[in-house]
Amino acid sequence: MILDTLFIIFIFLFGAAIGSFLNVVILRLHSGRTLGGRSQCPHCHHTLATLDLIPILSYLLLSGKCRYCGHKLSIQYPLVELTAAILFTIAFLSWGQAAFGCQTLIPQCLTPVNLSSLIFNLFLVSVLIVISVYDLKWGLVPDKIILPASVIAFGYQLLTFVIASVTKQSNLSSRGLLDERSQGFLSSFEMTLLPNLFTAFGIGLFFFLIILFTKGKGMGGGDFKLSIFIGLALGWPLALVAVFLGFLTGALGAVMLILLGKKSFKQTVPFGPFLALGSLLAILVGNQILELYLKSMGLK
Repeated sequence: MILDTLFIIFIFLFGAAIGSFLNVVILRLHSGRTLGGRSQCPHCHHTLATLDLIPILSYLLLSGKCRYCGHKLSIQYPLVELTAAILFTIAFLSWGQAAFGCQTLIPQCLTPVNLSSLIFNLFLVSVLIVISVYDLKWGLVPDKIILPASVIAFGYQLLTFVIASVTKQSNLSSRGLLDERSQGFLSSFEMTLLPNLFTAFGIGLFFFLIILFTKGKGMGGGDFKLSIFIGLALGWPLALVAVFLGFLTGALGAVMLILLGKKSFKQTVPFGPFLALGSLLAILVGNQILELYLKSMGLK
């Protein structure tokens, strides 16, 4: 129990640190700067010290102001760090339950497949955070993020298939090194490779047709690329849940903005953040949503 708690604290702190890095990626990607070099205040351009860069804590201790020029800093910095920390922790806990179906977070048998799934889920959360913030601030889904991420998602699907196939054909099972749960986890990857790829193609085609028939009003090429990434990353059937939740939260968000007077009927609302939100919800509670749906339809 103590070791599990320490792991949760570590993941939370690790997520906050990654969130700090994501802030750097977002800002430097927009400005055209490289990721190398020390961080600077965006106002006075003074090089920041290590104490200025502690995730969440530095912002609070400095009252949200630059130590050197006193200019107010964007609330984006701690929000992204805190969001990454929370989502990393939840994703870690959800992964532990899905992969092993047990209470302990540090199982005795850790296979390459379920470990790679955790790493990929954390990568996916990071990409979705960057895309959401970037689209909210500048109304774009950056190609420099979504294209490499899609290649990685495709590579992940192939990698897990290869690992599952090789492991299944080995004699680990006969020697008692893999429990039944781990074998089932491996088989699930092996059985869903083609459906995952077809899901990505189908979702991409769906978004392409929407853009074609609406002539790009309310949805653009960035959303099309993001939809393919979601299809590749989540696969069948979670990608469908993600898209459904994306449209649902997008509609609710647009209505709320109109009612609050922030947007008019003629103005567009960035759809990328809602697709990202739908994907995050699908990662965390997608299986539960599917189970409730199947039960309501009498299919389970």
